[in-house]
Amino acid sequence: MPGKEVGHDTKRGLVMRLRVLMVISVVLLVLVLAMVLPSALSYKMGIDDYVVQIWQPGTASGDPETLLAFGIVVDDGNHVLTVLDYERDTPDKLLVISPKYGMFDASIQAIDYRTSATLLQLQDANLPVAEIGDTSSLASNQSICIRGWVDGTNRYMKSPANAHLSDNVAPLFFSISVPQEAATRGEGWVVDKSGAVITDKDGKAIGLLGRYQTKLITVYGPIGYASLPFPLVINIDSALALLTDTSHSIGPAVSAILTESGSTDVVPGDYPRLPVNDIENLDTTVMGLLDKIGEPLPLDELAKYSSGLPMRFHPEEGVTLVAAFTYPVELHDNDNNLLAMAKWVGIHWDRSEGKPNRLIYGSTAYAVEGVYSIEGDISGLVQLVEPILSELGH
Repeated sequence: MPGKEVGHDTKRGLVMRLRVLMVISVVLLVLVLAMVLPSALSYKMGIDDYVVQIWQPGTASGDPETLLAFGIVVDDGNHVLTVLDYERDTPDKLLVISPKYGMFDASIQAIDYRTSATLLQLQDANLPVAEIGDTSSLASNQSICIRGWVDGTNRYMKSPANAHLSDNVAPLFFSISVPQEAATRGEGWVVDKSGAVITDKDGKAIGLLGRYQTKLITVYGPIGYASLPFPLVINIDSALALLTDTSHSIGPAVSAILTESGSTDVVPGDYPRLPVNDIENLDTTVMGLLDKIGEPLPLDELAKYSSGLPMRFHPEEGVTLVAAFTYPVELHDNDNNLLAMAKWVGIHWDRSEGKPNRLIYGSTAYAVEGVYSIEGDISGLVQLVEPILSELGH
């Protein structure tokens, strides 16, 4: 029967075509999963219980809630180690949020002004505590992981990176970089909030992303390339000393050198390099000058900056060291009379025509509130910053 044979061949052809389509569909599905699954897994991985968010709550005057940093739970489950940007923020109240265990009021127990590492005290939290790894044998270019939330989203990521240990920044810091393949997938450099935890290959916490930025690193992605400033990572072994040693709880949290030709943050071991002990001496010298203030001076050429020093402010002459504090400091004259309270000070010297060394100060956002002459000897300060001035070509 010819008709039956044709019908049979037609059915068999349809079956074969369906099988081919099924094979093609499976292959396409495998390819799609191969491309999408790594990213999806990185977004969907469970949040580490010991990683928390640090928020500044909203105010009655209408200021919004602000996510300041990430952090990790340490010690007894009632302490959080984080990194706050005191140049930008002056938090008087903090909230620690654990996505799994809720929200807790927090107070600042100690601050390490060398790194801006901050130890927070919670009340009756008893949160899961981070397991701390050993960085003493940290090898150059060792594979690590950055854990935290993608900025502006609720996605928790565990992004691959590499660690670089050098004598220039050890023992307080180490550096990190993102592998090219991670950047190509659009991962690895999106978790960049200070306080994000760095873990070793075993998942143990070894560092927190700091607020000091190191050299620009170029990474290549699907839409070209980007130069990304990676913050130095604070060594947790060093930062945890805050639990027993608060000797570094005073002093400026941020310092910068400004000249006519350039400026730089004063970061230990970074460019230009300044040893950690010099950083501590620098802070001590600055604090000493605050008690040796002379007569008030006119704002003269600084009057145009009364609303705040611009981001790239350069003095028209001489050198200015700007120091921002974690809390208001007192300015005294030689008779110990209180002259003013300041959140930041600028010490300006090497001025022309015999003009006096002076101190510029303000209490908020680098707004200039006044100027005083400095009657104390600043030769020690000048000597300490000489290496930086040489690098700046001053």
